[in-house]
Amino acid sequence: MNASARIFFLLFSLVFFLVSCSPNFEHVPPKSSKTTLVVALSDDPSTLDWNKATDGISLEVVSNLMSGLTKFDRDLNVVPNLAERWESNPEHTVFTFHLRKDRFWSDGKPVTASDFKDSFLRLLDRETASPYAYYLFDIQGARCYHAGRCPASAVKIQAINPDRLIVSLSHPMVPFPSLMTNPITDPVRMDLIQKYGRHWTDPSHLVTDGSYLLKRWDHGSTVELVARKDFSRRSIRRILFLIIPEPVTQLLLYERHVLDIAGVPSFYVGKYHRDPDFHQILQFSNLYYSLNVQRPPFSNIHVRKAFALSVDRKDLYRLFEGALPVTRSFIPKGLLGYDPEASYGFHPNQARSELAKGGFPGGRNFPRVTLFFPSGTQSRILAVHLQRQFQKVLGLTLHLRSLEWKAFLARLDSRTPAIYQSGWMADYPDPNTFMTLMTSGSGNNRTGWADTGFDQLVIKGISTTNDGKRDYLYRKAQNILTKEGLPVIPLTQGLTNLLIHRNIKGFWHDPLGNDHFEELRKT
Repeated sequence: MNASARIFFLLFSLVFFLVSCSPNFEHVPPKSSKTTLVVALSDDPSTLDWNKATDGISLEVVSNLMSGLTKFDRDLNVVPNLAERWESNPEHTVFTFHLRKDRFWSDGKPVTASDFKDSFLRLLDRETASPYAYYLFDIQGARCYHAGRCPASAVKIQAINPDRLIVSLSHPMVPFPSLMTNPITDPVRMDLIQKYGRHWTDPSHLVTDGSYLLKRWDHGSTVELVARKDFSRRSIRRILFLIIPEPVTQLLLYERHVLDIAGVPSFYVGKYHRDPDFHQILQFSNLYYSLNVQRPPFSNIHVRKAFALSVDRKDLYRLFEGALPVTRSFIPKGLLGYDPEASYGFHPNQARSELAKGGFPGGRNFPRVTLFFPSGTQSRILAVHLQRQFQKVLGLTLHLRSLEWKAFLARLDSRTPAIYQSGWMADYPDPNTFMTLMTSGSGNNRTGWADTGFDQLVIKGISTTNDGKRDYLYRKAQNILTKEGLPVIPLTQGLTNLLIHRNIKGFWHDPLGNDHFEELRKT
């Protein structure tokens, strides 16, 4: 995530969530002004507590409120942010970050190395209950602390002085500075968290270190950010995030120039693909179906194989008129380890044979199974299509159930369904962000699947600096995931479809799903 990966972050252009509320446009001008940027969110942020955020909607807002140690430039190189520089030992196991002395919290206090240490430890603390805790498991002592087997002092994070942070890892990890681009690792103010408890992110209490302040959050309607006084050179003084679930409404408001930027769902790409405002960006992301291996019938490997062999991706490509890149690889195209034949292809006869081996010949006596997915037009189109595919190939009828985004996430945590839609956006441009997602220690792996061989390959993959060896290790690990264990069925790679008004200059959207407003201006 950047971090941007985000558990079940269903791409800004890919999934739109239907909720019963209607947005309130009371504070939106008829046409957006030169100092106000107006964009849409498909739902409320689930949280503005960046240690707990996992979805792209929340992180879209947080990334404009906060700054971390590092960031990406337009070429996805890791460059300084609050850390003016860093270095590592020759083994790439100890990283020293030197913080800038000219950055302050919005209440005037300096941002210190201790603020970052507090954030890392809070992320790892079991009581925080962050699904992203595993993100820092490469730090020495992190797993032990998270498991409750040792104290926080065992975690090898040192705030040597206010300007120097040293992090020691349990194995070599060249891309570690890339992980620090993720907003979940941004600094925190423990004094304010302790003072205000769960209300520390309320507009009246939230203190930030980024370019903008949280002025108001009208749930179901608007999130408004205003530029900090010490960032007065920003040409955009206000960002309005309008919560608009329906893509058609977003497009209408874009055409009326209320919205400056709008996402285009794949089923509208044909209408806009020749428009000079239209832009496409391939994403380091995936969309897949997860199978809960702890719950029948997917506790049976033959049943999992039957479902995987029933997916006709060519038909899926035609369904969305080529606007979504289909894939058999869990690791997206463009990253080491990408394998176009990583998972099973479409083989209906073999699928029926596997179902029979699983004890359900011709689909007879198959139990009631409900496919869960987040509310949204495209998610429903996908679910209905695959429901028909499984009926046609296997003779099975899956029941469908959609849930509003927050309810969907809550259901995954309380009682993970037997089969459900998933998606992941890369936290950094490296296959490790996808592979660690499915390790046995990942809080975002809700499938119940665990494989020590897979885990070991993933650790070896991140511990070597040789790209050829890394590619081999990740391909081997992916084979275990998508053919031997099979808790996931890869379906598509993400593609961001955006409309950007021509008076918008300096905006860019990266393959990690991040919108960059830092240099944006309006003419």
